[in-house]
Order: sequence, then structure tokens, then C-alpha cells
Amino acid sequence: MIFLFLASFSFLFPQEELVDGVLAVVGNKSILFSEVLSESRMKAERKGVSPQSSPLLFQNIFDSVLKEKIYLNVVLISAEKDSLISVSYDEIKNNLDERIDLFSKQLGSVEELEKAFGLPVSDIKDNYWESVKNELMIEKFRFSLLGETEVSKKEILDFYDNYKDSIPGVSEIGSFSLVEKEIRPSPGTIKTIKARLSSIKDSLLTEKNTFEYFAKKHSQDPSVSFNGGVVVGERNGDLPFEYEKAVFSMKKDEIVGPIKTKLGYHLIKLLERVGEKTTSQHILIQTSLTKQDSLSARSFLDSLKRTALNDPGLFDSLSVSFKTSKNNLSGYYDSVDLSFFPDWVKKSVIETKPFSFSSIFNGKNSFFVLYKYSYEEPVSRNPKNSWSFIESLALNKKRIDLFDLWIENQLENVYVKINKAY
Repeated sequence: MIFLFLASFSFLFPQEELVDGVLAVVGNKSILFSEVLSESRMKAERKGVSPQSSPLLFQNIFDSVLKEKIYLNVVLISAEKDSLISVSYDEIKNNLDERIDLFSKQLGSVEELEKAFGLPVSDIKDNYWESVKNELMIEKFRFSLLGETEVSKKEILDFYDNYKDSIPGVSEIGSFSLVEKEIRPSPGTIKTIKARLSSIKDSLLTEKNTFEYFAKKHSQDPSVSFNGGVVVGERNGDLPFEYEKAVFSMKKDEIVGPIKTKLGYHLIKLLERVGEKTTSQHILIQTSLTKQDSLSARSFLDSLKRTALNDPGLFDSLSVSFKTSKNNLSGYYDSVDLSFFPDWVKKSVIETKPFSFSSIFNGKNSFFVLYKYSYEEPVSRNPKNSWSFIESLALNKKRIDLFDLWIENQLENVYVKINKAY
């Protein structure tokens, strides 16, 4: 066995200027201090652990994250040696797209996701591309080792007896029609934004200061402080459609705008275009919402509700027609798992009486109204009502245990070093 120990050190923040470096080496792979610290902070925040007031608990989280990364790299080394294991570009892209879509729904919108990460979606995907590739490699390798593992009836029942208190129940189920009306900026707000960008554009053309100077001074893109507003993208890639259309029709060093995208309004300068790849700079002004904008959206739903008050079938049809994008939640839902919906939708489904309209309620930058048909409360799972589900949990637990044992055996043959300096 390899004895791992971590030199204790103070996690007293909020200072952010920490010296980064290689925290551990696993075979030919390095684990950076910054990546372990970043993941530890996120886990600590989810668990409500403060590094300042509970340094020992945070140290345990840090140690656990480091151990996980060491284990993952041990597996990755073996996976990369297996000529039968490969991951395609499309697999990585589709997996990333699904994750971005899921997280956006959980947070309420793509804009909220970008705000949470402090990065545009394209940069988020770039940052996590290699991580997702490695995860897919590891999962394929794990399946190649343990894909034929089975569990007996006794193992399933023993698993249920040991873990029944922690097995998640059957989720709440609801049937309803929902209309979401996004709160959009008024024409006056948009006019003001366009005028501001036009003024900045005039200054760019007449003053000697660089585009980067104006970007850092005016842009509301959260990443502008460290990239100066530079955006790299490929055709049919991660750039908003309107932005992509603009940069592929521009000449080098040309400045165009205002250009409207889902993020707001942009001034764009093309720095370089090589084949299907562009490098550009932009200044983003986001659209801020006013009280009048909210009143307008709410009034629209109130009118819609009155129109369909005695005709739920009409409301069902309207709910489908109002789904204007994949992030818009409008639609007819029959016996769906409510855990996939934001809390404010779930709460309204629970509280609204069957076969009646809800009150108008709000979520992030939207108002909603729904017509409820039915709601089923969650129930505990047991071998009688959820045999297949419990079997899958028992099988997964067995595979995890066998995989951990395999990794422990591999550790005897893989070079692992943890730098004491950290």
C-alpha cells in the first residue's frame, strides 16, 4: 500500500492570490493544487462547510478530492493504454451540451449559468472539454472491466436492508399545462443600450485607446477582466448564431454593431479568421429589466388565463405553441417527474387544486401560469414496488466496490507522489 499524507496548511481565505503548482504526480500525469482547491471549495459550499470556521472539515474534503483525483488518474493511465478504448469528438460535444442544458435548466437560464461560472458558455465548454473526455474514457474502461458483473437476489435484498434509509423515494409526479412568459426589456431600454454602444463605437473610431481598453471599461461580459473581450469560436460551434453570422461576414479589423444575441447587445471587432475558426473581440451590454417590463409580462399571462378560463383544452394548445426555445418551459406535461423542474414550478403544481388554474407566479426573469390536472406524492421504494430500481443500485454499488479494489491493486504498480509543500 502507498501511504498518502497531506501536510496541513491554513485554508484561511478570502485571499485569492495563492501560489499554484503540482500538488501530486500520478505516473506521467500531474494534479494541480488549484484544481483540487477549486473542487474542494465547491463541495464545501454544497455541504455548508466554511474553510474559515471549520478548517479541519475542509481539510477532510480537500484530502477526499485529492484521493479521488489520484484514483481517476490511475484508471486513466490504464484506459489510455487500452487500444479498444476511445472517445470521439461527437461523444464529448454531446455530453457537454447535455450538461450545459441540464445546468442551465437548474439555474433558470443560460445567462444565469454564465453568471455562476463567470464565463460565456463557449469558454465553459473549452475549460471542461478535457475533463469530460477523461470521464468518458474512464467510464468506458470501467464498463470493459465490470460490464458483465451481476448481482444475485440475496445481494439485492442485503443491499436493500443495509441502505433502505438512504434509497431515494419515487419522485413526485405531476400532470399540467404550463405557459412561461419571459420578462423582456422595453423598447426604451433597448434604444438606450443601442445609443450607448453607438457612442462607444464612435469613440473607438476616433480615439487612440485600444478596443481592449474600451472593453474593460464598458463590457458586461464577466470574462472581460482577464481576456480583454477576446472570443475564439468555430462555425456552427458555441457562438450565438447572430454573433457567428457577423464575424463570418466581416473584414479583419472591422468593427460592427450593435449586434443582438441572447446575451445582450455587442460591438464586435474581427481580429482573425482562418478557415472555419475566428478570433474576435467584443463589448457586451446586457439588457437590464425594469418594473414596467415585469408588469407587461404579468399582464400578458393574466389576459391569457382569462381567455382560457373555461377551456383547459385551449390552454393546453396554447402552452405548446408558446414554447419559443428549448430553455422555455411552456408545454403540456403528462405524468412527469417534478424533480426536473425549478422549485417555483414544482411548488405551484403542489399547491394548485386539481383541474384548476394556478395564480400567476414568477421565477428567474419569467412569469408563469399553469393548469393542473393531477399530482402524486413521493412514496418510499421497496423490493415490491421498485425491484428493478433497487437491483440497479445494488449492481452499481457492487461495481464501485470491485472497481475501488482494482484501483487499490493498481496503486502498487503506479508511481504516486504528493508534494509536501502543499
